[in-house]
Amino acid sequence: MNEQRAQAYVNLIEQLLACPDDEELNNILQANQELIDSQLLQVMENYATGLLVTGYKV
Repeated sequence: MNEQRAQAYVNLIEQLLACPDDEELNNILQANQELIDSQLLQVMENYATGLLVTGYKV
C-alpha cells in the first residue's frame, strides 16, 4: 500500500467517525467506494488499536 492510499484510508476513517447521521454516512461511503476493500479493514483495525492505546473514550 502506498502512502497516498494509506492517507486516503485514514481520511475516510476520520470522516466516518465524525459523521453525525446515517444519511451522511451512506453518502461518504458511496463517494469513496474505491477505498472499500480488505486493506481498509486492516487500516481500521490498526486505527482502532491506536485509539485504544491512547485512551480514546467512545
